[in-house]
Amino acid sequence: MIRTASVQTYIIDDIELACRELQEQLNEKLSLLSNSVGIVQCDPEFIESGIMESLHSRLRFPLVGGTTVSIATNDEIDNYMFSMLVLTSDDVEFAVSHTTGLVDDYAGAIERSMKASLNDSEKPLKMALVFPTVTDNEDLPGDIYVEIVESLCGDVPVFGTLSVNDAVEKFERSMSVCNGKAFKSELTYVLIFGNVSPRFFVAAVPPQSNVIDTVPMITRSEGHIVKEINDMLAVKYFENIGFAINGKLASGINFVPLLVTMQDSGGVNRTFVRAVIGFDSNGFAVCRGKIPEGAQIAFASLQAADILAATSEIVTQINQEQDVAAALFFSCIIRQLSIGSDPLKELTIIKDSLRADIPFVASYSGGEISPIICNIQSSYKNSFHNYSLIACLL
Repeated sequence: MIRTASVQTYIIDDIELACRELQEQLNEKLSLLSNSVGIVQCDPEFIESGIMESLHSRLRFPLVGGTTVSIATNDEIDNYMFSMLVLTSDDVEFAVSHTTGLVDDYAGAIERSMKASLNDSEKPLKMALVFPTVTDNEDLPGDIYVEIVESLCGDVPVFGTLSVNDAVEKFERSMSVCNGKAFKSELTYVLIFGNVSPRFFVAAVPPQSNVIDTVPMITRSEGHIVKEINDMLAVKYFENIGFAINGKLASGINFVPLLVTMQDSGGVNRTFVRAVIGFDSNGFAVCRGKIPEGAQIAFASLQAADILAATSEIVTQINQEQDVAAALFFSCIIRQLSIGSDPLKELTIIKDSLRADIPFVASYSGGEISPIICNIQSSYKNSFHNYSLIACLL
């Protein structure tokens, strides 16, 4: 069994004081057992101030996570905060590590690191929790992380977030963290072994109405590059429906959310969201994640009311679950931007509506990694998401 607590601090100008405050909160809430890990989500300024080295030295257990914008915990909610969800157990073990050389050889870097970590426990592996960073490499869709981790870890759930900061397109200050170190372009992770049964929830966004009269199909694609829609060059299709002008996304449309529906290998329809970020020199649409040929698409709504309703529904479902030791929430940063005048509204719903006995941390993401339930037997498929809210219960 796992026991957990969330802690936080706003102190940034005195790192020793910030670390002491975090430890004091933790001591009040939780007695550490034989195995512990801290899941970190924070503003980049805390990392740049050097908090990770000091905190890891003080706490003496592994730390993993990354940067974000806006955070909620059981006690606080703010745009500018350092948070940590601490997990501790006698019968669950945690292997924390990071890649080296991810940019030059992402598959090899993940394989070298995770193969070593997989030998850190004799207990069965139950979950991989991963923290890549957003990079400017358009040839690296988020699905790649899922596929490589699956190839190494086997049939276990993969959950995580692409770390971000408040520079929405490039995320230049986004970092992942591992113990006392921070990385601009490495994947950090924790493998969870033993007596734990994670559960997962995904809230996407609904389709817009009256955007198009027919159901378009991806007729030619390669990975995350959509070449043709309804046998028409992708950029021409977008121009025909008014979403692009002269080969570029129309003014005010920074990211286009596509609801993608496809059949999996078992013949079951599943729907996920993809972000179109622009067009290449060939007129092909470049997406944040893979879209297969034959998939049907619809344009998703980013109305604040729809986003907040989906968030409320997820929290309601979670409140009905039993034996919940902790919850991790990651929401796409575009959801926050779409809410508008009250950017903390989604996190406020989570904080105010979630059962008080569930320790949690909720924050924002540049790409969400979570299993989705595929059939009534509750089998799952690990997936990369855009514009979604994901939750993991432990």
